[in-house]
This record gives sequence, structure tokens and C-alpha cells, in this order.
Amino acid sequence: MSDVSPETQQFEAPTLEEALDRLAMPMVEAMRTQRAVRRLRTDPVDLELIYELLELSLKAPTSSNTQDWVYMVVTGREQKERLARLYRPLFRSFEPIVRRTAKTEQERRTLGPAKWQMENFADIPVFVIPCYRKGLKHRSVGWPQLSVSSFYGSVYPAVQNLLLACRAVGLGASLQTLPIWITPIASRILGLPRNLEPVCIIPIGWAKGRYGPTTRRPIEEIVHIDRYGNQPPRRPRA
Repeated sequence: MSDVSPETQQFEAPTLEEALDRLAMPMVEAMRTQRAVRRLRTDPVDLELIYELLELSLKAPTSSNTQDWVYMVVTGREQKERLARLYRPLFRSFEPIVRRTAKTEQERRTLGPAKWQMENFADIPVFVIPCYRKGLKHRSVGWPQLSVSSFYGSVYPAVQNLLLACRAVGLGASLQTLPIWITPIASRILGLPRNLEPVCIIPIGWAKGRYGPTTRRPIEEIVHIDRYGNQPPRRPRA
């Protein structure tokens, strides 16, 4: 068995055809091993592969089938630097708060990859920034709450499709909001019209290390039947 860690082994990115072949990964495997991957290689990612994954992501449903998506794909160094300058002071402001309020050592350990990504933000090969068009039915803030829920509910299913597709082909990715938290500045950097709202940012690159499996609380602690607090024992499997 090799004693060289996956992060220090020589890396060769797959060809476009090899990466697309990996999309045949069983869905259950992708779901069980998906995790937020923040430590990413700086090797370039074929833009044609990003197009293919984004096309798959758009198979997700949207509220009233409006399909008012726009994807901003950032690959230029100048744009990435501008977003990094927006992100770094926000991270440095929030990191001490998160560290103080972390309840477990595992929660504190997650700050390591997050800090690494902040420090190397502009070196990440690709940013995907899903945006959605605002209107009477869909708005990012305000009233009625249904319009806000419909707005975000029209974006995040497509985001999850993208994250699963990235997992399948071997790309690391994570859903983040802090880098574009000051939305008006992020919108100006991206040149967005007033009726388009950036929802989140997904840094993408070839993953360092390995994927899951992930650890979650037992499902019996999460599910309530008919009313809160009603958690009957599960029927034993045959």
C-alpha cells in the first residue's frame, strides 16, 4: 500500500470523455459520498465539461416552470480576484464567531478547509454563480414568504443536481453564500441587470483527497410522523 497521500500524488486530470463516462456512477453512490469539497486543485477544468454538467443541472424543476435561471461562470483571473477581495474580509469577520460558537471539535475542524479556500480563492479554476430573475411571483426578500420560498426553491434543486454531477465526475464543489453576501457589490462585479439576483457561489475544481462517506444523525432522530414529537419505532427490515 502506498504511503503517499492523495493530495501529494501526481495528478492528471481526466479527459473530457473520461469525465463524462463517470456520470454513469450509481445515483445512490453519488448521494452517499457527496460532501462539500473546499480544497481544490488549480489544474484547469475543461469549460465544455462545465457546460455538460450545467445542462444536466437544468433538468431540475422550478416554480411554475418559469425556468428563469442564469448561470454566471467565472474563469477570468481579474473577476476572481475581485470576488476574492469581497470575500476575505467577510470570512475574517465571521471566522472568530463561528469558532467560538462551534459545539464540537468536528465543527471546528471544518474551518480549516474553509480558511484554505478563502486564502486561495482566486486560484480556484471555476466559479459557478446561479442567478434567478426576480418578479411578482419570485423575490429573494420581502413578502409574501411564498414568493421568497418559490425564488430559492427554483434555484437549489438545480444546484443540487450540479453538486451531484460534480461528485460523479470527480470535481470538488461546495455551495457557499458568504463570498457574495454583499449582493449589490457582487452584482456590480458580475455586471448583472437589476432584475437578476445571485443566489450562491459554487467554487469548482478537481478534488484533492477523497470523498465521503459522510456522517449524519440517525434518521429516526430526524423524522416525525403526522405531528412533531411523534417518532414511533421503525418497522424492522425483513
